[in-house]
Amino acid sequence: MYVKTGLVLGGILACASAWADQSAPITMHYHERKPLHYSDGNGNVIGILAAPIERSFAKAGIPFVWRQTPMNRIMATIKANDGPDCIAGVYTSAERESMARLSLPIYRDKGLVMLARADFPAPATVSARELLARPQTRLLLKQGYVYGSYLDPLIAKMAPTQVQRVTDEIDSMIRMLRAGAADIIVTTEEEAETYVNPEVDSVRLLHLSDVTAREYRYIVCSKRVPQETMDKLNAAIATLPVDGSRKP
Repeated sequence: MYVKTGLVLGGILACASAWADQSAPITMHYHERKPLHYSDGNGNVIGILAAPIERSFAKAGIPFVWRQTPMNRIMATIKANDGPDCIAGVYTSAERESMARLSLPIYRDKGLVMLARADFPAPATVSARELLARPQTRLLLKQGYVYGSYLDPLIAKMAPTQVQRVTDEIDSMIRMLRAGAADIIVTTEEEAETYVNPEVDSVRLLHLSDVTAREYRYIVCSKRVPQETMDKLNAAIATLPVDGSRKP
């Protein structure tokens, strides 16, 4: 009797949880990252990633709310799988694919670049493999980020003393670079264009000759977001342009 009651009660609770997930708005977590997604100061989230996310959810008829959350906490929230949570526009990785649901790509980056101190010895176009293999290179990275299938393995080979990961946003990281806290940082070309003026800045832009692939960005959701919801979202995303292509 108790077993049967428990099974019935468990089934009721599971159905209630699934119904609640389908009826509750999705929480779209983001952190301030110009020009990708950031607050305009009037309660709106704008940016080159925020715009296609807004259009996709509106077209699919899926309600969602923006919530500003630190990057490390966002990934912990997705992994905890406690509610219908998503993160706005990130790269994919094996870990993310195993623990979450991924949308179709919503945006394709212009490309990854490096920013270097003015006195750092490197030409304007350089190999990332060569730079990261130098034993004296000091690399500053954003904690919780992945940098794509090519750069991540190269970074993993660096000595721990060469790599510093911080919770600061890109504007603060650039200030740290100017102050000599590191030699180089990895960022998107979009962010470099936003924060660095190469004509007057003490920070140099380095183009990477061996990083030719332009990474795609995805909406990554906890598995509490039902698959049918993801299917509706993907159907909407598929109708919107993403650099003229739907897949890498």
